Amino acid sequence: MFSTRLIRQFKCFKIRQLHSTFVKNENKPVTETSKIKTETSKSTNVSQAEKEAIEFVSGESLYTLTNFDKRILVWVKRFPSMDKVPKQVSIRTIQLAHTKARIKVCFYMMAFAIIGSILAVMSGKRDVAAGKNLLTERQKWYDQVKEKARKEAEMAEKNEK
Repeated sequence: MFSTRLIRQFKCFKIRQLHSTFVKNENKPVTETSKIKTETSKSTNVSQAEKEAIEFVSGESLYTLTNFDKRILVWVKRFPSMDKVPKQVSIRTIQLAHTKARIKVCFYMMAFAIIGSILAVMSGKRDVAAGKNLLTERQKWYDQVKEKARKEAEMAEKNEK
């Protein structure tokens, strides 16, 4: 429900931007190249025309990087070192870097999960071969607790006498 509301707001924001673009461009003279460009973009792909109109209104949106974002950009090999990362990059660049980083982290987590499960199976097989299981370990613990309680009771009786 919350996400659908956000999507609606985002769509309304696009429409407002497009409307303001068309209003801005009404007074400009139309040249042959712009006519051809708009006709081909309208006929081939409407979303491309929307993207161009949005970029015309707002320009390329820039994102100010944090230190963590810089490290992500270097980790996904978008830039060679931390020194060469600019202070601002386009939003698309940072989104792609975050996506690549998420994918890398997921791959590492899957590898660690597989290795962990293999180690757990090996450990379980070793314990079974040694004759250890939860029931025997639990019984030993109960016996130790009972023995400790019995000794404390004897010590208390001796101290009372």
